[in-house]
Amino acid sequence: MLTRYLGLQQGALEEMGKERQRLRELARREEQRALQLQEVIGNLGKGGGSFHPLLLQNRQQMDGQLRRLLSHQVQQSTLARIDLERHEQQLRRQFGRVKGLEGVLARRELADRQQREEQEQRQLDELSSQRHRDR
Repeated sequence: MLTRYLGLQQGALEEMGKERQRLRELARREEQRALQLQEVIGNLGKGGGSFHPLLLQNRQQMDGQLRRLLSHQVQQSTLARIDLERHEQQLRRQFGRVKGLEGVLARRELADRQQREEQEQRQLDELSSQRHRDR
């Protein structure tokens, strides 16, 4: 029964590993988007010589919108990173559960094997002593 429970826990661990990969990819994409926005904002400030007042106003408005978007993207990136960290904590706990169950099963198996060996040894000792008495 414990073996079946271990199998279920190992399956859950595998699923959590797949979810961790998905969350890692999501966090990486969110960080990449933030970096791209920073690059766009940095390139927006670069420009040619004289500006028309309307062009300057448009550029300032776009800069403001991009900065708000960047702020939001940084929040999204942070949230994705927090989700990943939370999931990795759960994954570590699940890994500990699986390893604990494996240890329990290994100790039980060792104890069962030792008990069988002791029982076999007692039987051999009895047979040996019986042979010795029968002589």
